[in-house]
Amino acid sequence: MAKSWTLAELANFEVLLKEAEVRDEEREAVALALKEIGTKSESEQRRTGLRVWYDSAMKHQRANASKDEAGQRLRLSLGLIQLVVVIVSLVLGASLMGSLVEKIGVTEGKAYNVWKLLAVPIGGQFVFLVLALISWVVIRNNTRKFTFVEELMAQVIKRIAGKEGSKGWNELYRAGSAYRSILSWRVARITQWGAVAFNIGILASFLAILLFLEINFFWATTINEFGLPQLTRVTGAVASPWSALFPDWLPTQEQMLNTQLQTGKLNPAGEARPWYSFFFMALFLWAFLPRLLMTGFCALREKRELKRLSFMEKRHRELWRKLTPRVNSAVQVHNPSDGVVLIDVGGTEVETAELRPFLLQHVRVNPTQRFTAGVLNDDQKEEAFASLKEAKRGVVMLVESWSLSPKQLTPLHNKLREYIGDLHIFYLVLGLPKDGVTQAPDANELEQWEHFVVELNDGEAEVIAYNPSSVI
Repeated sequence: MAKSWTLAELANFEVLLKEAEVRDEEREAVALALKEIGTKSESEQRRTGLRVWYDSAMKHQRANASKDEAGQRLRLSLGLIQLVVVIVSLVLGASLMGSLVEKIGVTEGKAYNVWKLLAVPIGGQFVFLVLALISWVVIRNNTRKFTFVEELMAQVIKRIAGKEGSKGWNELYRAGSAYRSILSWRVARITQWGAVAFNIGILASFLAILLFLEINFFWATTINEFGLPQLTRVTGAVASPWSALFPDWLPTQEQMLNTQLQTGKLNPAGEARPWYSFFFMALFLWAFLPRLLMTGFCALREKRELKRLSFMEKRHRELWRKLTPRVNSAVQVHNPSDGVVLIDVGGTEVETAELRPFLLQHVRVNPTQRFTAGVLNDDQKEEAFASLKEAKRGVVMLVESWSLSPKQLTPLHNKLREYIGDLHIFYLVLGLPKDGVTQAPDANELEQWEHFVVELNDGEAEVIAYNPSSVI
């Protein structure tokens, strides 16, 4: 299995794509690596081969260059930014708890308002977290775009990093949606570390105030909806995770009544001790712990996205062809076992016999059966699926104009992927016929199909441009 990538390595990789040349020793190293891993899937071969090329190219660059690497600058910039975010968040969290301390009258001393503690550091943060999760589901999980908070953090990152420090970031951001997904998880992780630090500041400040100040707790209201019954229900819900094991860490109704502020004075019978444990546990479980879990979740998702990189962008496929000039997919094709099923998506009129020479010479597959896209939903479905099962090299989708492609193309792709497993799905893009001969596709059409396949995030899907003039 290919070695996992880091964000800094990806930044270096994209810079190398623009600057480095493919050398013979790198081709030999890639060929040897592919031989060692055996007949893995195309995406695994590509990940392995590009990783070998990167390691070799970086070794060559480091031996012949003195300038700093884009990845190193990006790593240092992100580390500095995370440190700044953590420090600022710690101070803000501590300041928040200090600002919530109120002075009661002239002689009553200092106290926390119970309703304010429930509403601001606990309820406010929890509501913000829920809204952030909804934003993530609606925006980033579906579109791979940054949420508002992440976009704001990204701008801060680029501003602090400066021109040189943000070079690696900009390279990755412009490089495609797969990289933007990784960047968004890194930004989310930095943001969550800030939230963790914010809550550490809250907890530390809360403990320090309890230790070094004589502090009390009170509640008061002129609205019946915020009276004792409501306070009892709210605190009971907040304490539900621990109240069965530690019942003393939840103030009783009598203790709550004794801490009600009346005529501007605290009840002498009121005790602050039951509130100490309650609020510490509430802040820990409902504010600190969710953020800590979210930080771990973001780190795992970033790691997962790094492992799933398919390197399907056009520049990656061009590099892959340079590294493997003799083969297009690292598998030689000369016999019927290299068969594929053609699926005519756009109702093309080109005959299979006209396409076969190109497919044999350039894609190295042999078409054995042909169906229309609609056949997967009609009476011939069983026959089509049986043919797909026999196709050793996967499926070739015959497509023409993007504007004429069916809206159900993504579901069709997913259905095929579910049925054929990790076999390859080629999108053979055809141009318009001229004098009875199918031509190469227009550059704009080809670009749209390439964008579509990249957005599928399928490492075993690839766009092939039909070119009759290249057939020998």
